[in-house]
Amino acid sequence: MTSKTEPSLAGVTVRELRTTEECVAAEALLAQVWGTPPHTPPIPADLLTSLLHSGGCVLGAFAGEAVVGLTVGVAGAPGSDSLYSMVAAVAATHAGRGIGLALKQTQRLWALERGAATMVWTFDPLVRRNAHFNLNRLGARVTDYRKDFYPPMNDLVNRADHTDRLVVIWHLDDPAPLAAPEDSGPRVLDQDAQGEPLVTGAPADPVLLAWVPPDIETMRREDPAKARRWRLASRTVLARGWTAGYRPAGITAEGCYLLCQEQAA
Repeated sequence: MTSKTEPSLAGVTVRELRTTEECVAAEALLAQVWGTPPHTPPIPADLLTSLLHSGGCVLGAFAGEAVVGLTVGVAGAPGSDSLYSMVAAVAATHAGRGIGLALKQTQRLWALERGAATMVWTFDPLVRRNAHFNLNRLGARVTDYRKDFYPPMNDLVNRADHTDRLVVIWHLDDPAPLAAPEDSGPRVLDQDAQGEPLVTGAPADPVLLAWVPPDIETMRREDPAKARRWRLASRTVLARGWTAGYRPAGITAEGCYLLCQEQAA
């Protein structure tokens, strides 16, 4: 059974891809979004075709006949009740229209219809808008922090940066988006007057704040050395906090992660 959003929600129809031509169009979209040569997309059309054939979740957002968004998910081990979301993308020409949310909600329905209870994926902790989308809007919860989760990636989005990632789980039967988080608590990561990262001490307050830049992707293009300094600073703070029992629980309107101390069982 194929799920479909109401077109009025985001101006698109979200459904499974059906043809090899649609897989080729999706391949081109991924290459465009990640800034790779057309012949080296993040996921090639033949793999998308194979994933569809094997029952994987390959959903496109269609504006008319054009593929303007894509999300791909695969199941875990046989008998698993979890879907692993590999990738999500929206064409730059259609950004800011709610298509990402339409894709994710349709992916959720697709998974629920097939007996899944959770969805797992990763995201770059320095991409602030993704943190807001995943933690605040969807209500996914961070379960792990991994340094260099992927091998070196040379697309225009990652630009040979370290591939540190937060791992999240989304409980599909009862997603719990956050109310607007309050910006309260000491800042353990901030910017100085020149916009450089400023790492402070390690207080033991129940909630700590870690500020991240609003647009790390532009910074990578325009000042890669500065972006790398932000990567290493965020790594210091997140890794130190993780060891001390602090977990990213949301992100404030000012761009600060709420690092909340786990309660002892």
